[in-house]
Amino acid sequence: MKNSEAKIIVQESLDKLKESIKREVNYNKELADDKLTLATLEKMKLDGEPLPEPCPYTSYDEWIEQVNKEIKSGEASIGRIGKEKAEIVAFEYFIANAQDE
Repeated sequence: MKNSEAKIIVQESLDKLKESIKREVNYNKELADDKLTLATLEKMKLDGEPLPEPCPYTSYDEWIEQVNKEIKSGEASIGRIGKEKAEIVAFEYFIANAQDE
């Protein structure tokens, strides 16, 4: 494969990556919300408050477990975006510097 052909393919990937990282702000907001929810639920559980009505969860433990899963997922998404940013740098470097045959 020639560099000129590879540049076309890399540019397509680059465009997709740039779209993907636009979601970083939303992921950070969701993560902050989830962490606040977790703290609130832990306090409600500690205080012995009954589950609010209507509540789809049968216990605070079940609810807290679900929020922890959402936090883990959000952190993974933010981590993936960090990797995508590095890929963007590499792809842009390749496109700018790879010599055509």
